[in-house]
Amino acid sequence: MSTDVANPDHLLRLAGRVSRYAWRLPEPPAHADDIVTQHIEDRIASLGDLLTSLAYELSYRRGEAARFPHRHTQVHRRGTAALARAARPIGHALADLGAVVEQLGFLHEISEYTPTAEHADAIRSAREVMGDHLDSARSHLDAAAQQLTQDARRLLDPPGDRGLKRCAASSQTPAAASRPTAAPRSPSQTR
Repeated sequence: MSTDVANPDHLLRLAGRVSRYAWRLPEPPAHADDIVTQHIEDRIASLGDLLTSLAYELSYRRGEAARFPHRHTQVHRRGTAALARAARPIGHALADLGAVVEQLGFLHEISEYTPTAEHADAIRSAREVMGDHLDSARSHLDAAAQQLTQDARRLLDPPGDRGLKRCAASSQTPAAASRPTAAPRSPSQTR
């Protein structure tokens, strides 16, 4: 990838690309042999390549900062961090597409079964699960595109404390963010 992470236009182009991936996700298929299977494969390949590129860019920029600290400015660091922040929702979208593949495999498995009411219910249920995961993948990709757009607009702003707070908050896992904190223990309880 190795791009100009200090250029807001780069982040905006990437946001547009991620957004296009979101709206190109298909609707759930009725059968595993539908053309949708190929579309899902294409989206997984595209998102996997994008996630790999984001990881490469982070690695490249960290190495560049170590070798040439005078050329790696605060704007470069913020641009690199913006790319890295996009990795989580893109990874979640990939996980959702993995669940769609699982359901497509299930539809393939039952495609030779004798049609019964139970069979029809299983197909309907698999389509609902795929629909939920496709909607979730779209939401994750939309979130990544929105974050990249916001980061592009703020990229050239002067740094401040808000950036540190935003970064720390975005790095919490959903489970950690919602986890209750433990009550303080009295000295008598620690013995």
